[in-house]
Amino acid sequence: MAISSLETKIKSLTEEPGVYLMKDACGEILYVGKARNLRSRVLNYFQDDSTGRLAPRIQLLVHKI
Repeated sequence: MAISSLETKIKSLTEEPGVYLMKDACGEILYVGKARNLRSRVLNYFQDDSTGRLAPRIQLLVHKI
């Protein structure tokens, strides 16, 4: 998925509670999550992580998405 497409999808998410699915390129579900603020939670996964604040397992998940 292109970055601009990802940004568009994240911007279209609600700030309300909700659930989200993380899928790989083949459409297989890798992770199901829930959040109080859906947009904020999903955005956290895709922000620059040069600080290393994401756990290694989350970094691997994001790499596979």
